Formats: sequence, structure tokens, C-alpha cells
Amino acid sequence: MDEVLAEAGEHAKTLHVLLHGLWLGQDLDQGAERLLALSARPPFYARQGPIVLFRRAGALRRLGRYDKALAAIDRALDLLPPGNIVVHADLVRERSLITAVRDIHQHLATRTIEGRPM
Repeated sequence: MDEVLAEAGEHAKTLHVLLHGLWLGQDLDQGAERLLALSARPPFYARQGPIVLFRRAGALRRLGRYDKALAAIDRALDLLPPGNIVVHADLVRERSLITAVRDIHQHLATRTIEGRPM
């Protein structure tokens, strides 16, 4: 990936391909962190579209940063043009996943704090 980044510079399509690879690579070492760093580079930092925000939301979810993940996916939904039902469904699924993981995390944390057996 580093070699491709060095060659690609700020070529948007190449950066999107790398984002996609990091998004698919759930178990890559530092994958979520690298995805966030890559999505903050030009050409994305000035204008993050719905796909970049979708990928950021997934990375933030993997890192347990649920409030930021929800903010990113909600922004992605706001920016998505009308009529793109396939991408809309992907965004809604990611939003549901974020809230489900957040709720499970909060539930388990509450059970641990209250001293209940798990």
C-alpha cells in the first residue's frame, strides 16, 4: 500500500481503491487507523463524499468511536443524491451496525459495572 501511495500521490481514484481495500481488510493491522488517515488526505479533506464518509464510519466503528461513526454515516446519508437506493441501503446497514455494536458495548459495560455475571 505504501508503494502505491508513493506512486499515486493524490490521485483520487487510486486513493478510493486503497480506501476500499482497507475497508474490506477488517483484520489488517492498523487498518482502521490507516483508513482514517488516508481519508483525511487530499482530495478528501476538503470535500468528503458519501462513500468516503461511509468508509470512515466503518473504521470509527471498528475503533469503538461510535458517536463519531454515527456522525460520519449521518453526514454520508445527507450527502447521498436522491435515487441511489443501492448505496443508501449500504449506508443504512452500516448505521444499523454502528448502533447495534454501540448498544451491545454499553449493555456489557453496564453489566460489568453493576457486578452482574456475564
